[in-house]
Amino acid sequence: MNEYMSRKNLREVGLEQIIDWLPVQTDYGKDHKERMFPHSHSQIEDLRRIYREMGIFRRGLKSSQSILWNLKGFLSEFKDLRGSLKRVMDQEILNEVELFEIKNQIMVMEELLEFLRRYPQLSLEKFQMESLAPLIKALDPEGSRVRTFYIYDSYSNRLYELREKKRKITGRIQEIQNQLRQKVFEELEIKPKMNNEVLIPKEDRSMAKRAEECSLVYFLSETYRSYVFKIVPTDEVILLREESQKLKMEEEEEEFEIRKILTQRVRDFIDEINKNIHIIGELDLTIGKILLGDDMRGVEPRIVDDPYIHFLKGRHSVVEHRLHQEGKEYMPVDISLEEGVTIVTGANMGGKTITLKLIALIAGMAQLGLYVPAQEATVGPFSFVYFSSGDGQSEEQGLSTFGSEIYHLKNLTDDQQSNGLILLDELGRGTNPSEGYGISYGVIEYFKQVIGITVVTTHLDGLTQIKGVKHLQVVGLRNRKPEEIKEVLDKAGDGKGRLEDLMDYRLEHGEADREVPKEAMMIARLMGLNEKILEKAEKALKTKKQEMD
Repeated sequence: MNEYMSRKNLREVGLEQIIDWLPVQTDYGKDHKERMFPHSHSQIEDLRRIYREMGIFRRGLKSSQSILWNLKGFLSEFKDLRGSLKRVMDQEILNEVELFEIKNQIMVMEELLEFLRRYPQLSLEKFQMESLAPLIKALDPEGSRVRTFYIYDSYSNRLYELREKKRKITGRIQEIQNQLRQKVFEELEIKPKMNNEVLIPKEDRSMAKRAEECSLVYFLSETYRSYVFKIVPTDEVILLREESQKLKMEEEEEEFEIRKILTQRVRDFIDEINKNIHIIGELDLTIGKILLGDDMRGVEPRIVDDPYIHFLKGRHSVVEHRLHQEGKEYMPVDISLEEGVTIVTGANMGGKTITLKLIALIAGMAQLGLYVPAQEATVGPFSFVYFSSGDGQSEEQGLSTFGSEIYHLKNLTDDQQSNGLILLDELGRGTNPSEGYGISYGVIEYFKQVIGITVVTTHLDGLTQIKGVKHLQVVGLRNRKPEEIKEVLDKAGDGKGRLEDLMDYRLEHGEADREVPKEAMMIARLMGLNEKILEKAEKALKTKKQEMD
């Protein structure tokens, strides 16, 4: 996704975390998740189709509580077959374990296919699986529907004949051994074990001597407590065992030929199996998207053709999750952005940075085909998203904050890409205010001419008066009375973490000539900063304003 959004930006804006939260059960679903990509302007119809189909499937899931439970049950049974399928395509012969796994998986596929067919509300064209009934019959010729695998006698007449001969030989050997065990019992008055061993306690010397003299048994070994004798096999048993071993080798050869035939049958259906694997991955990912959307109280965004972002009560889910863990509430925000440049102003701690991240997050989620955390949303796809936090140094290049900002701006403008979403946080903060203003002015004028949307947050005065830019301002503490703020700060002691609770993070349209909010002096006074310092600061600000006027 680096062409759309860098790995660093993915992490910074929270999209990486959202993707991590996207739940999938199967290896196939994981692959689909890893291959997700943001749909560009040329793929708008595909993106609309994804949302349309996901909406149909979402309504289908909600029509019955048991549907989701059953689908998750099916998905839990799928294991990754692709290693065995590759061996099939490489002309290798599958072993019995692999044939068992394939039989088991295609039977689950058939059951899933039948389940989906029972629910018309789930029968999307992209989930139309291929029936593998003929292959199941090949792997389960007796129709037992048992998921274990066995090379049945019915696979070939020769296999049946070989096994029949083995069964008869085994029966005859058993018959002879039963007779021998009976003779030993009659002669030694000790009952032999089923493996034809005779155990004689070491303290019973007379019995041991009788066994040594008995022609029916021979000394085999001894243990701590016993002498172990074994029944002497007859010539007939020896010949039968040799014949059985020969038949076993012929049986293995015939089983190999049958595995070769069954492997070819799997190869005959390889396209259908791979299609079903693809559908299972897509089904798994779709269910994951729906579950994630439900968990975040997400909505389907409306996709439009032109560069545009609009959302009501948008929420940054990663920040919201963290706040909920701290027992705090997240304040949703509304925003509408059209092609051109928008400047966002507001006091420190006013949520400007989070707003930029939220804009990037909702754009990215929408282009990935995810439900977005808002009450309502409209997005026009972008060819790329760029987010500059304004305070990140480049360790690789050894650049300062300002140098890093200029380095990335240079790359951004050199690429000359259009239809991007460019989010610049505290543009020019890494240098002195005068030069920061000049560079910011130039950047804003440049991006006014570029197709796409640019949003800039700033504390610098004058930038909102640039012709043709839109101005949004964080409400902040404007509607809070000083005594209310002081009361909260007094209760908190040092005030740490409490001003954020008073802050109104919503955005409102600002006038072009409205000054950037300067609430720092008020907050410093309410927090008890030395009055002499404040008087000198206010005098300096007044003098500077007069000089600028």
